[in-house]
Amino acid sequence: MKLFFTLCLSFIAQILLITSTNAANLPTKPEIIIVTLPPLSGLVTWLAPKAEVQCLLPNNADPHHFQLTPRQVSQLQQTTLLIRSPRDDKFWSSFQTPAPTLALWPTTKHLHHEPNHAWLNPQAVKQTLPLLADQLRLTYPEQAPAIQKQLSLAQKQSNMVWKAWQALVEKFDLKQRGIMMQHPSWQGLFQALGVPIRGILESAQHGQEYGPRKLEKALSTLQQYPDTVLIGDAKHNNRALEWLQKHSNHPLIKLDAIGKCNTPWLELMQHNLETLDKALRP
Repeated sequence: MKLFFTLCLSFIAQILLITSTNAANLPTKPEIIIVTLPPLSGLVTWLAPKAEVQCLLPNNADPHHFQLTPRQVSQLQQTTLLIRSPRDDKFWSSFQTPAPTLALWPTTKHLHHEPNHAWLNPQAVKQTLPLLADQLRLTYPEQAPAIQKQLSLAQKQSNMVWKAWQALVEKFDLKQRGIMMQHPSWQGLFQALGVPIRGILESAQHGQEYGPRKLEKALSTLQQYPDTVLIGDAKHNNRALEWLQKHSNHPLIKLDAIGKCNTPWLELMQHNLETLDKALRP
């Protein structure tokens, strides 16, 4: 299994190199696509590498405390296409643009039962890639054959990434150990992988609802499950997890759920796979 995981990471790295090379051969189109969150830009350029994509959320910013600027509101009026993830950008001001809007993983009346940050789950990504490809073919009709070809490749690549996560879970026995998080960013992925979630200290609103009593309860849970892994977020505060780590000596691993604008999705996944693998290694 360790060999399989290493091969998966090597395969992803080769894919990134090939995708970068293929991008130079695709025609350029002047239309600008705006996405609300950086990971969405990586999905767009995965299927249409020459697309010009702008992210509303600046690099290293907290999506839960961000507000649109007047300049960005003006840009929204001129964009060719807006792509958003309503489960994650629902806290922002209302989006008003005459351009088509594509909502990936839209909200429903069962919102509280739907995990956010769906782009972190390769299975959820694979399911939404055809929808994204359809919209991109309308935006870039001359690139339609290339986008269709990329779609077929991307679906296979997302399968490989899913298998790499499965291999990592098995390698470190995470289905027995379980995880605890301060923020629910990685909840959807680890639930899909069958990893027990021992606790989530904050809601999607990232408030201070964890409080002293919740911390004491979380500490008691960690004592009950001494092999639990603490999963933090690279771009959010992790004070509660740091307190728990100090009082329990459990490993705290900070993964990056957001990345940067136009970071390839495969690169974001590879970074997190390698981070978790390195941190859990004996």
